[in-house]
Amino acid sequence: MADKDTSLTNEELEAIAGSMRDTSETVINASGNSSAISHDLAREDSALGFNQSAVDLVNERFARQVRMGLIEVLRTTPKIAISKVEIKTFREATQSLAPPLAISTVRMDPLRGISLIIIDPKIIFSTLDSFFGGFGKGVDQLTATRIFTPTEDTIINLLMNIILGSLKEAWSPILHVDFHRVSQEVNPAFAQIADESDSMLVSRFDFTLGDNEEGFIQIIQPFSLLKPIRDLLRSRVVTTEEENEQTLRWTKDLHDACEDIPLDVKVKVSEFDVTFGDLQSMRVGQVLPCELLEFAEVDVHGSAAFLGTVGEFDGKAAVELKTTKTEEYE
Repeated sequence: MADKDTSLTNEELEAIAGSMRDTSETVINASGNSSAISHDLAREDSALGFNQSAVDLVNERFARQVRMGLIEVLRTTPKIAISKVEIKTFREATQSLAPPLAISTVRMDPLRGISLIIIDPKIIFSTLDSFFGGFGKGVDQLTATRIFTPTEDTIINLLMNIILGSLKEAWSPILHVDFHRVSQEVNPAFAQIADESDSMLVSRFDFTLGDNEEGFIQIIQPFSLLKPIRDLLRSRVVTTEEENEQTLRWTKDLHDACEDIPLDVKVKVSEFDVTFGDLQSMRVGQVLPCELLEFAEVDVHGSAAFLGTVGEFDGKAAVELKTTKTEEYE
């Protein structure tokens, strides 16, 4: 008995392939009458769902708080440059980091997930030098296998207390959170808090301390950490009552300072023609008869500010302000 030919035709192969195609993009509720929505359980939701500027505002608050905390320790004001928050994979966020680094794994209760706070050794040694009365001198290249001494660990703990306290204050207008250190590493390879392809929020702060030493603090947060508080991050970041008082006080001080700025004010109340010969023949004490203009322009530092009527007050020529130049143009 001859064997049957079991090979499939091209049409049959195409039909099988078509039935196995990914249909996750298919809209199952095209009419809009059903409450069912399309959702792919195998695909990670990579959309933030809120404006990244909300995290940037938190970072700005953190930079202000950590600056004030470091002033008490360093007895000098550090300069901090804030980079915009970036979304990277865990591999991209850590591939440029070279040991030794002060890497702390941190939990942000009540949110789930582990974050990384990375301190450049230059900041540690600059703080160490300042703490013991130096000028904030940093350190040159360190070997990758070097570990921190107990004294350096004490400085790291001091810095971490300032950083965690500043982070708690920066997040307080959005959510009451507590930060807890879980562990500390010196090599990024041993601080594996996520898969290499997982999305992370990367915040970087570049510091200039002491004797012009430059270093950085980097915060790496899992993308999934902030998903539960999307709605809170969509809303406006509310300032605290203390910040409102500081803003009002700063505004008043700025207003008072502006009122004491001296200004150069000039008013032209008359004009007349004269020849060059008459100008050469003029002598000190000579009286020039002139007629006052009906209207005058008041210039402040070379810019026209007011229009006024020329008259006399207390026996002297005077100008009564009538309107501003802006009102005239309107």
